[in-house]
Amino acid sequence: KYLKKSRLTKQLNDNYLIELMLKEKFIVKSGKNLVPTMAGILLFGKNPHLNLTQCEIRADRYVGDSMVEWLDRKDIHGNLSEIIKQAEKFVLKNMRTSAKVVGFKTEFKTEYPLEALREAIVNALAHRDWHSPNAILLRMFNSHIDIINPGELLRPLRISEVIKDDYIPETRNKILVEVLSKLGRMDKRGTGFLRIRESMKNFGLPFPEFEEKQNSFVIRFNNPKVLKIPEINESGLNERQKKAMEYLKVNRGVTNKQYCSICKTDRVTAFRDLKDMESKCLLK
Repeated sequence: KYLKKSRLTKQLNDNYLIELMLKEKFIVKSGKNLVPTMAGILLFGKNPHLNLTQCEIRADRYVGDSMVEWLDRKDIHGNLSEIIKQAEKFVLKNMRTSAKVVGFKTEFKTEYPLEALREAIVNALAHRDWHSPNAILLRMFNSHIDIINPGELLRPLRISEVIKDDYIPETRNKILVEVLSKLGRMDKRGTGFLRIRESMKNFGLPFPEFEEKQNSFVIRFNNPKVLKIPEINESGLNERQKKAMEYLKVNRGVTNKQYCSICKTDRVTAFRDLKDMESKCLLK
């Protein structure tokens, strides 16, 4: 599939396939045997994490802005193309999405630009230090998203140069970058950070923050538009109402029907509970 999409060749018989795989460095000769390279396993392996345990993204969606409690988590495995797809699904599932009617159409807008997050995830997979045993970490909080990538920037590149877009692109994983570029997943000319910033700007969000710590590269996407949930005195609430307030920490509203589902109660009780919370100025 890759060879067809990349248009490297139209000849796909077994002998020519092996020659091409050797040329692209997906496999190498070891004595009389042919063995896959690390790039070959990462790109085309069926279960790469069985051989390379670091081939995963550990994704978490936390409650609020601390790591005390989580709403969703997933260890994402597969070859690089599969990991990218699964990571995108996880982000979309755990991101707030607003909707408004424009004319006869309903327009949806995600909390962060999906193309910016996708670009950051692809960059992490393409440029990380694959000799590190650590996985990529994707951490989603109420007001920000962190992507923590094993391996600092490849020297002499510095964060200050990345911010100014004043650098010559360099990578420690040239084969991965070449293949992902031919698949249309990334641009090997080093415009990824620029496109991320443009996407954030178009969403009215600040540019992402970059940091190097503990031999990792961290990119943080901030959303200052997120309403901070005030501390609420729950002493006067019943258990159903407390459960609803937990739900409202990560959702912008609740309907009678949703309240019934969350609290396992009937519509009359739900209406009474919600009116009581409204009278206490907890809801409007």
